Amino acid sequence: MTASVTRRQLLQTTGAVALGLGLAGGARRRHAAAQPTGDIEFWSRETQDNGIRQPLIEERLAAFDAANGTSSTAQFMVFQESIEKTQAALAAGTAPDLGQQGPDVSLGFAAGGRLAPIDDIYARLQPGFLPLQREAFVEYEGSTYAVPWYMETRSLFYHTDLFEEAGVQPPVTWDEWLAAAQALTKGDEQYGFILPAEGLGMGQLWVPLASSAGGDLLDAQGLVQANTDPFRQSLQFLSDFYAAGVMPEATPTYKANDVTQLFLLKKSAMILSNGAILQSIATQAPQVRETLGCVLVPVPTAGAVSRSFLGGFELFVFAESQNPDGAKALLEFLFEPEWYASYIAATNGSALPSTSAAAALPIFQEDPILATLIEQEATAVRYGGPTYGNAPFIGEAEGAMLFAQPAIDVLTGTKTVDEAVLFLDTELKKLAGQA
Repeated sequence: MTASVTRRQLLQTTGAVALGLGLAGGARRRHAAAQPTGDIEFWSRETQDNGIRQPLIEERLAAFDAANGTSSTAQFMVFQESIEKTQAALAAGTAPDLGQQGPDVSLGFAAGGRLAPIDDIYARLQPGFLPLQREAFVEYEGSTYAVPWYMETRSLFYHTDLFEEAGVQPPVTWDEWLAAAQALTKGDEQYGFILPAEGLGMGQLWVPLASSAGGDLLDAQGLVQANTDPFRQSLQFLSDFYAAGVMPEATPTYKANDVTQLFLLKKSAMILSNGAILQSIATQAPQVRETLGCVLVPVPTAGAVSRSFLGGFELFVFAESQNPDGAKALLEFLFEPEWYASYIAATNGSALPSTSAAAALPIFQEDPILATLIEQEATAVRYGGPTYGNAPFIGEAEGAMLFAQPAIDVLTGTKTVDEAVLFLDTELKKLAGQA
């Protein structure tokens, strides 16, 4: 089953309980402060880094139970498994209580009426959140249905020793990025830049670059407007980058692990990555950390806003939860400042904080690489861009590879830049019902 099908089925199965949600949500808001009791089931996506975070979550749930006399359990699932199990549970009327998914899936749940409004929780937590882009949490038709658990974004990592040997400065603009990559390319021995074509990565690169060039995928009314100069400019830049020979010719076939390994072996001078690269370095090549640099994603022209893809996870309460009060209490318990800060710090940069208190930790402020990721996080965007934000059809578009495919088509010569941008615009309008 493909990701696009599962998302479509998800939206179809979530529509059945949209009616009547408002009254139920109102009742839950009135009783949000009730003492939690009973069983609470949390379906979590904390499977990153080979599951090393799971014991920390389980310990936290145990502490919650000890304080409240509840019985909390967690199921840890990867994306595809989590979607299929959630679909089945919703169809059977056995939804869990607390859930964790990315912004697009969370918004799909909200649009389908499957989430309980948590405006009360958001009102209490909101003062402590970083000034994230509006799409970092899920608002739908005036209500908040999820809150940002933690974030991830990508910056430009590079080997400082290779830059010094070539007499090159870290790039700020696209032109400097290409020039640096050319200066650092030595045939098959060493390439200036590398990126994976596997999965969603290509789309998560060129669409934010278009935002940096002034493009908004969605306008203020949520209407698709991809067929514009900033999107053509971004794809053309990526095409020129590849054509210049600063990336391996086989780039369109590369998987994420291939790219990571080539960077660790210094076969590539630069890589666009999130904090997960730090975990790979720590476990596979710790010596690389000593000569690792990191800068904001280069911009089209000096003074433009650096944009990178905004990933991460949200927490939410299912509308059909058997214990909504317990789920809401547990959600807030996971944001207790001291524990939350220690949890995020333990991820070594793979997860970035959504709260100001955690972002102010010395681990993030004193390490120049982590500080750069925190700075990048402040201007990162999802596909919808900084003006409108997210929309329910965006997740289905991502799963159908509508964002990644244009870049792959241009690099492989299947489509021209104009054709690829028009394809994206046309297909998005079909999904959005705007054709």
